[in-house]
Amino acid sequence: MSVTRKQRGYIRRAAYTRKTKSGTRVRVSSGLIKNVGRPGKGYRGPNGSPGIGPLREGELSQFGYTNVVKKSVKSRRSALKKAVKRYGSLSVRRKLQAVATYTKHTSPRASKVFKTDIAWIKRTL
Repeated sequence: MSVTRKQRGYIRRAAYTRKTKSGTRVRVSSGLIKNVGRPGKGYRGPNGSPGIGPLREGELSQFGYTNVVKKSVKSRRSALKKAVKRYGSLSVRRKLQAVATYTKHTSPRASKVFKTDIAWIKRTL
């Protein structure tokens, strides 16, 4: 008996519709996607349900804090210094902690980089 893709760590993604840049709606059929998380562990919403909250996109990337796995320590730290100057040390640490938590299972290398940057902010800023 052969092993199907579903048995090897894939889950079914529900069908949905999306809007293209021109505004037309396109139906995306259901399909198998790789299972990269634990069910029920994500952010569920503002109704008092568990979760660490949604992230606001671009708050750290506007200072150059992007693609952290490939960036040098020096460039990451200079971007974080700019972010701390704008948002404050605690706020930046919380943003990094949220991203580290969300990427723990999907991108462990990036999550470790976020955690080292959190420790650096605690020590120095």
